[in-house]
Amino acid sequence: MLINYKCRENVCIYAEFADEMIQSSFLFCNFTAQKSDYIMKKNLLRFLLIVTATASAVSSCVRSEFRYNGYEDQLKGYFPVDSIEKGHKWNLIRNCTNFVKGRVTDAAKVQILSGNPFIASDVEVYAEVSTTSNISKQINYIAPEAQRTIYVGVLDKNGKYLRMTMATPFMETIVIDSKVPTGTSRGVIPQEIFYGFVADYPNPSETWDYNDLVLSMKKRLVSETTVEVDVTLNAVGFLQQIGAAIRWVGKSYEEAKDKVERKGDATFMNAPEQPRLYFSGEWTDFQKARTGEFVINLFDDAHIAIYHLAEDGSVYRRYFNTMKNNGNTGAKATPKTVTYTFTFDNEVEARNFSLTELDPFIIVRYGTTGENFWEVHTYPYKLSEVLFPYYNGAARSYDNGFSWVVTVPYSKYRYPLEGIAIGEYKKDIITGAYQTNGHSFGEWALNHNDAQDWFLYPADGAIY
Repeated sequence: MLINYKCRENVCIYAEFADEMIQSSFLFCNFTAQKSDYIMKKNLLRFLLIVTATASAVSSCVRSEFRYNGYEDQLKGYFPVDSIEKGHKWNLIRNCTNFVKGRVTDAAKVQILSGNPFIASDVEVYAEVSTTSNISKQINYIAPEAQRTIYVGVLDKNGKYLRMTMATPFMETIVIDSKVPTGTSRGVIPQEIFYGFVADYPNPSETWDYNDLVLSMKKRLVSETTVEVDVTLNAVGFLQQIGAAIRWVGKSYEEAKDKVERKGDATFMNAPEQPRLYFSGEWTDFQKARTGEFVINLFDDAHIAIYHLAEDGSVYRRYFNTMKNNGNTGAKATPKTVTYTFTFDNEVEARNFSLTELDPFIIVRYGTTGENFWEVHTYPYKLSEVLFPYYNGAARSYDNGFSWVVTVPYSKYRYPLEGIAIGEYKKDIITGAYQTNGHSFGEWALNHNDAQDWFLYPADGAIY
């Protein structure tokens, strides 16, 4: 069986697997890309490839030549978990609705909280709505699937908590109790969702560390009709150019173009004069998707977005914020945040706006020439072609249960270090960055009902 294993960075590797005999040799075409030593060594150790391809079998490294034959075997062999549950949705987030009622004198605001800020630190605000003393509000929000307890806080106009009621996301109606909180609040923070990307799509990753690019988003209600969304570029664990954008799912460009704006001077475009790859022409913050939907253009080059050009004007290609000992390939950079303001027609639209309506995705290229661009989306939108057509009408061939993105609803999420799998579970052995028995990534991949809180249990020395 002839398998086109790798078709990225202008490298083609072909192999024929024999049942009883393994030999080792490699055939490289147009090898120009740089790979770090540890990745090459890992590849050599993990697979001995027998090369039997003739010259007629060797083709250029472009998406049109991607060979599906053997693709599923590659994914299963390289993915760090024995088998992914059939029908797994790769979803750690639940859409919740509670009806909150009660009477609290001087009440001005109601919050849905991840915990009690009088007891815990870093409590996240899942939702926030204005109110009167006669509280009667239906509140929609998103929470982690593993969340079993929430708190409803009632505040006055000065931000003082008047009530703090414990409840669950599963309650249809929550009645505010009469107990007044005592002590000092430790403060609250906006809910934040992290997105960890593997940039090798549609090929298997060497490591599945989900840190090739790490974005996070958080939102806050700043007025009855205005929401601000902070987009943060936290890490770039890939040495080739990566672009990124966000689609507002189901919202037409014409409807949204006058209702979204980038706030202030902060921008990911640190070098606007630099030639662009994925966003050609004059740079704009927004554009229309192929489907007519509204798209936020984040950046054309992640390395420039999180850092800046080198002194000689070249792009500084490093693993940013993914290595403890940076050496010659790693570097540290301050995460970069850009804020976008969304204006709605009324209070109901504003408070019901959810981060799940936004589809952050990255853009990568096969080879080193041409416009062979692929988008890497979160699992619900995996088969979308927002800016570029790249499936050639065969999108369903890639509907295989694997995801090249993890979405983590936790403001303190710690992504894996460079080269460390997010979680391995093979032959009953659990390892990787999230390996705690009963709370491991591997157990969740095997069964979506298990270990839904895996992101709360990082292994020492395995996360950044």
